[in-house]
Amino acid sequence: MKSYDVVIVGNGILGCSTALEIIRRDRGIRVAVVGPKTRSGGATVAAGAMLNCFSEVNHRTLSTVYGKSKLETSMHSLEMWPKWLDAINEDLPPERRIKIRNGTYVIRNSRAGKLDSLNYNAIIEALENFNKRFEKIPFGEIPNMKPGVEARPLEAFYIQDEGAVDARQVLEAIVYLANRNGVVFLDDTVVELKQEISHIKCVVTASGEEIHANRFLVSAGSESRSLLEDLADFEEIPLQPIMASKGVAVTAQRTGSGPEHVIRTPNRAGGCGLHMIPGNEGTVYLGATGDMMLRADEFQTIGSVRFLINAMDQLDKRLFHSKITQWHVGNRPSSLDGFPLVGRLWQDNLWLLSGTHRDGFHCSPLLAQHTADIMIDGIGMLGDHFFSPLRMPIRTMSQDEAIEELSLHLVSQFYENAGKSPAYSEVSEMLENQYRTRTRETYEKLEIDFGLAPEVLGILNWAADREEKIGYFRKYFQRAIRAGQKN
Repeated sequence: MKSYDVVIVGNGILGCSTALEIIRRDRGIRVAVVGPKTRSGGATVAAGAMLNCFSEVNHRTLSTVYGKSKLETSMHSLEMWPKWLDAINEDLPPERRIKIRNGTYVIRNSRAGKLDSLNYNAIIEALENFNKRFEKIPFGEIPNMKPGVEARPLEAFYIQDEGAVDARQVLEAIVYLANRNGVVFLDDTVVELKQEISHIKCVVTASGEEIHANRFLVSAGSESRSLLEDLADFEEIPLQPIMASKGVAVTAQRTGSGPEHVIRTPNRAGGCGLHMIPGNEGTVYLGATGDMMLRADEFQTIGSVRFLINAMDQLDKRLFHSKITQWHVGNRPSSLDGFPLVGRLWQDNLWLLSGTHRDGFHCSPLLAQHTADIMIDGIGMLGDHFFSPLRMPIRTMSQDEAIEELSLHLVSQFYENAGKSPAYSEVSEMLENQYRTRTRETYEKLEIDFGLAPEVLGILNWAADREEKIGYFRKYFQRAIRAGQKN
């Protein structure tokens, strides 16, 4: 039997960063991180790792206090990165030190629907409202970018203070430093948490080992909920579903001179924006996909590969001749309401850090410090925040607003896949009407009166096992509403 003061379940960027923050506060604390060394399907090892804050804004972000709070958390995280990385680099040998590649171009091109314009303008408005630096690019002409003529940018702007960093280098550095300072890394998978009344006693691994501790943090990405769902009393508010937003990306050799900075679109088509990120040793990272699923997997599909190939000419048609050096598949943990799940759970010695979707890596300096603080001292940087995991789903849209938002995303998806229509037809209007009808049917089956995000509605509207998935979510909503009424 092994015993520690703190056991962290999950060895992605958030779990490992929190371990390092805890040990920095007190070298006497015995910390163990449990997770498979391969990290297959993990979000961190597949990430392009854009340090993008305002580039992630959409036209609804600032319409609610919750969206504004999430943006402010992202802004604070972006400000923390240089100092946080300096502290890491101080303890690394010179050849392992990490640099941020500053600069992000945001483009608006003709391969999308109205949503692109709404989100593009919302980013500019947010930058202006918060007095942040950016520069409009005449005619959308970006150095070292060579898109197909029918996909060239109509306009673009440059954000100096956003950029990217190598996620794999950062994770390797954090593991190296944490291990050197006494953190134990166990190459295993937690399959169960055992509790005694209101206390977690130990975790059980796939190898059959019991690991005991005084405090436990679950930061296992999209697998977190499957470990936790049986720990709550039936009368308590259940943990909302944590889904896997599977992203598929590719690293290839650059063609021509290659980009010097991140180039991306606004978020669109039910996922993240199409993006191209300059890498090390003459490579470029190309990503865009975000398929929402109830359970993670580790495989790229023919559909996701086809989408990336079709999207290639929006950024650089010369990539057609590039040698592929690596495929990436990562599962981002996404909560039902789209907001992080951070804080104490039902048991007095159990915390959760998950549900961060595309913000986990970007927000890791802040979230790791906050989580270390609340586990050790009880008070964190975020205070008593909206993101507490034991909450009813945060409502940011009505049903009608959610239906309209989904229609915008799906029409955008149609055009991004090079959809064309004759001049006399109103394809967008016909598609939107079809999407609205299908989505209203879904809401009737769910028996709820508020809106869900387009990514969630996507798996409920067209999944092969649609009725089973709707039944799963309906059961959750019924239980959560019942518990909320009692509390």
